[in-house]
Amino acid sequence: MAATEENVPEFLYHVKRTITDFHEDKSGATRTTDILNTFTNLQAAKSAAHAALVSEGFVKDDFEVYEENNGQEGWSHGDGAVVFAKAPAGQEFEVRLDTKPNTMKLKGNASGEVDGVLHYVLQTTINYNNDRIGGIQTTEIVGTYPTRKAAYEAAHTALLDEEVKKESFAEYDEKEQFDGEWPYGENCFVHAVADTGENFNVFVKAQPHAHKHHSSKHHAGGK
Repeated sequence: MAATEENVPEFLYHVKRTITDFHEDKSGATRTTDILNTFTNLQAAKSAAHAALVSEGFVKDDFEVYEENNGQEGWSHGDGAVVFAKAPAGQEFEVRLDTKPNTMKLKGNASGEVDGVLHYVLQTTINYNNDRIGGIQTTEIVGTYPTRKAAYEAAHTALLDEEVKKESFAEYDEKEQFDGEWPYGENCFVHAVADTGENFNVFVKAQPHAHKHHSSKHHAGGK
């Protein structure tokens, strides 16, 4: 929900889960990133991040590796990573906390979580000059919106500003204008390639489990 100016939290804390499917693609280029929850309270976000995979229905004991970042020395999975897990078949799960400005003035509930179904604009950047198979990539949250319409509109200008125009890219394609079968996925609405070789995909995704509850457990290891 939107907040009044007097009580607008400055930041949003997003629980971001990425699955890298080494089982199907040894390069690590096949990834699925979703935003599971958004909070205005950091401690609530940390608690949700630690419990994220279990909340999705996965069973801890089914993972070959399951590690949590509790501030211990020797954590090897990078700043912001809260949980790292690896399934026997090779899929790797990473849960991170991403802190972003609260530009839409969203308000948390009594538990510090933003209510309602949120829609996220995500930007994936792949630099094929550094890694020809696309295994080195990042996915950032570039916007959080209470409606899909607002997120969809924002996605079409996510790569653009007063100085950067569509013509600034070596390639710039929008899904609804594309001639032929769109090869970048159902949730991707913009694909662009910079002169430097960087590839950009802009997605609109809702929280994956906003409309359903888990009645059974997932078992790590298969797709």
